[in-house]
Amino acid sequence: MKKVNLTLTLILLVMLIASTEGFTQANIGNVVNVTTLRMKYVEGGSAVKRDSIIAIYNEKVTKKNEYVLSHREYRHFYTPDNKDYFIAEEYKDMASMEKAATRYEELEKLAWPDEAQRKAFMDGMNAYFENWHGDAIYSTNPKLSKN
Repeated sequence: MKKVNLTLTLILLVMLIASTEGFTQANIGNVVNVTTLRMKYVEGGSAVKRDSIIAIYNEKVTKKNEYVLSHREYRHFYTPDNKDYFIAEEYKDMASMEKAATRYEELEKLAWPDEAQRKAFMDGMNAYFENWHGDAIYSTNPKLSKN
């Protein structure tokens, strides 16, 4: 009886390992980082001002970051609680995502060489968002995608 139980246990273990192998394989596509932000009211501010500040940042920094394959920003559209703001950035792989973070810092310093001006700009842009964010990292599946 013990031999049967041991054999059955080994078979079940092999089946379990084989069934989870697909879940643990390396990324088969690009890597996407989705950052979740919550917008907030800024006295004297507006959605137009917020978007124009973000557009300046994206022109001077994001679009020049060679490690970012794509960058999309989404804001909550239709329900009463419309504070959600998502930024989805796509990279070739995890190493590129890490290089992009370093490159962002370099490009910010190039765009605003004066530290006080850089801090003022970043504070002005960040004022439109709560002091909280969430991150989730995904991999794409090119076989199931439409470009």
